[in-house]
Amino acid sequence: MRRSLLATAAAAVLATAASTAAAASYSYSFTQLLDGTTIAPVASLTIEDVAGGARFTLVGEFDEWGSSAFLGGLEFNGPEGTVEGLSGNAMRMEPTYGSHTNASYTFTWEVRFPVSNAPGSDRFLNGDSASWTILGDGIHAGSFAGTALVHLQGLGPNGEDSLKVTTMIPEPSTYALLLAGLAGTGLWVRRRQRLSE
Repeated sequence: MRRSLLATAAAAVLATAASTAAAASYSYSFTQLLDGTTIAPVASLTIEDVAGGARFTLVGEFDEWGSSAFLGGLEFNGPEGTVEGLSGNAMRMEPTYGSHTNASYTFTWEVRFPVSNAPGSDRFLNGDSASWTILGDGIHAGSFAGTALVHLQGLGPNGEDSLKVTTMIPEPSTYALLLAGLAGTGLWVRRRQRLSE
């Protein structure tokens, strides 16, 4: 029994090490208003490892808010880097780095989408997506943690209302917690075996 437990623990550690070495990909849904109310997702953000940095993909998911709704921007935290590979019809400006505060949160990165009513403004509409890559020494998908915020605009009868919706991007410490849990389980099983003998 003891050998099988040790073998199981060793296999789990090896599996964890193998998955840590693989490229990471994290997905988040924007579902929380500033007052703490949870709503249906208005956008999803995927951050994945690429060679030399992290690739971001933002997708609008706000069809229940009406046809005049659009995303005006995204703010998030992470290290400074070089932006490349912009894609998406609403990507008119590349993300900018610089500390600023919005809705009592401090952010280091800001992405602005067109908000003009002028023809050809290509607002970020429901179902649209935008992608970009941030490159730099030591930058990877797990480098971007903290609160992220999207600004949903064009709401209400006259399109003058808006919502700020957040998601929490946790530190990528999942593997450390998994290993600690396995070690704790192993110690608990070992102690129970000793008590039953």
